[in-house]
Amino acid sequence: MAERERLPYAGHDGKTGETLVKSVLAPMFAMRHLVVRTWSGVNLLGGGDGANLAEPAANATKAASKQRVLGETLGYVPQGGTRIEFVEDLGDFKTAWDLITFSGFLGTPMRMEFTWHGCDSALAAPLVLDLARLTAAAHAAGRTGPLTELAFFFKDPLGSAPHSLTEQWSQLCDFVRQLDADLS
Repeated sequence: MAERERLPYAGHDGKTGETLVKSVLAPMFAMRHLVVRTWSGVNLLGGGDGANLAEPAANATKAASKQRVLGETLGYVPQGGTRIEFVEDLGDFKTAWDLITFSGFLGTPMRMEFTWHGCDSALAAPLVLDLARLTAAAHAAGRTGPLTELAFFFKDPLGSAPHSLTEQWSQLCDFVRQLDADLS
């Protein structure tokens, strides 16, 4: 519909939790030449997102998108996966536990564990506001079609955008500068 109406669009499935952390940590491992052997996660989601992911096909699609950031950023997919469960009692909150095993200097085995606990609405609201403002500015500047420069905000960005948050941030800043110039 956006293409038919010649409107810009940004994507779907905002990056607000565990995948956001992956898009920061995976480039660190890659840049420091630390070989990630496994990366396993458990996501417990309440609210509408969790209820939607109780359906097996939606769950499988979401779990796969969470792992794609690793394959692209590391250049390989480590052992492990992401399990997603709906926990109604969590309401609008989500919790993720991740275990990463990796090899350091001379193959020294190490591991990192993290827990992410956040309120989905509070994490998503500023993302939605930024996307609305940036998409409106792109429209005012005459842009149509996919705004691949907004990959920073999404788990599975449109086009062939990198999954590294640092690279995505750089593209976003360039995009904002270009919009500013176009609208001046």
